[in-house]
Amino acid sequence: MKINLVLLALFISFVAFSYSGLFERPTELLGGTELNGAGCVCHTVVRDTSVKVWIEGPDTLMVGQTGIYHMYLAGGPAQAGGYNVAGRFGTMVLTDSFSFWDYRSPNELTQAFPLVFPSASDTIYWEFGYTASDSSAIDTLYSCGLSIVYDGIPDSLDRWNFGPKFPITIVQGTIPVELISFSAELKNNSVELNWITASETNNKGFEVQRIQKSEVNGQTWKNVSFIPGKGTSTEINHYSFRDKNLERGEYIYRLKQIDFDGSFTFSEEVEVNINIPSEFALLQNYPNPFNPSTKIKYVISSETRNLVTLKVYDALGNEVATLVNEEKSPGEYEVEFSVGRNSGPDITSGVYLYQLSAGNFTETRKMILLK
Repeated sequence: MKINLVLLALFISFVAFSYSGLFERPTELLGGTELNGAGCVCHTVVRDTSVKVWIEGPDTLMVGQTGIYHMYLAGGPAQAGGYNVAGRFGTMVLTDSFSFWDYRSPNELTQAFPLVFPSASDTIYWEFGYTASDSSAIDTLYSCGLSIVYDGIPDSLDRWNFGPKFPITIVQGTIPVELISFSAELKNNSVELNWITASETNNKGFEVQRIQKSEVNGQTWKNVSFIPGKGTSTEINHYSFRDKNLERGEYIYRLKQIDFDGSFTFSEEVEVNINIPSEFALLQNYPNPFNPSTKIKYVISSETRNLVTLKVYDALGNEVATLVNEEKSPGEYEVEFSVGRNSGPDITSGVYLYQLSAGNFTETRKMILLK
């Protein structure tokens, strides 16, 4: 019982010494950021640049919006750590149990108790919120991190450093859509567009626009499709659109995001190059000889939309299997031919023929089955 009381007294003394302002320090500051102080000078007046401190989070907020941020700390003695963050105009928001002591002003936070490092090589962090005000178009978050020897004694063994200033753009009004990504993927002679939004406000939808790269200076963008938006949403939303049956060429795509009031913004542009084969081709199967399966590649050109068939025959001309029997878009294809009681026709060893037919094009090749 006496030991517990002694430990409690030491802990209270440590907190009082560090944060109460009742004891003499090298300056009048408890230890602040570059915005409001000279660092954690109640431990040591020397700044240690080997201690790494930085903030991560959204760099754009609309007025009244709260962003979630993390302040990271690494290096130094790394037994436990403390932090201080401050902003010029916005309001700090408490989000975890390590930052529930908000002192001095609404735009500044510090931890009440040290956070322990799992090991000296680890990085720790604190989460906090920041609510943007309408006082300025740009605000800045300042940070200071303290890496300590966890002995309850503030002294020069503890090390601290300022973090880089973190600017935040404050947008008046609303942000219709926060677009995380926009990408294009080529699939034969089609282009699949995919985009993701992190949040949406009054979003009517997206107009998918396309233009050929060679016509950028002489043509206008073509509206390919319209994809409805989610209106107002704080969830991550995924969108996709496939632009089919394109001719050979280089294409540029962009999204025109349209709000319900008619206002709009454009996304960044993405480019794709469609190189459609100009000739039909039937390639040699591989492996050859084979057992029990082989792969056959073939190429369909842009000159036809006719039915494509790929069939296998024995040496006497009897049909063994139909591998393809459908309309195919121009592009390169691959199909597998397998034999056996469970995977395909149960045929004997020997020479077989496979034939590709598309419109006026017909080509035949040989393959050998060895069992």
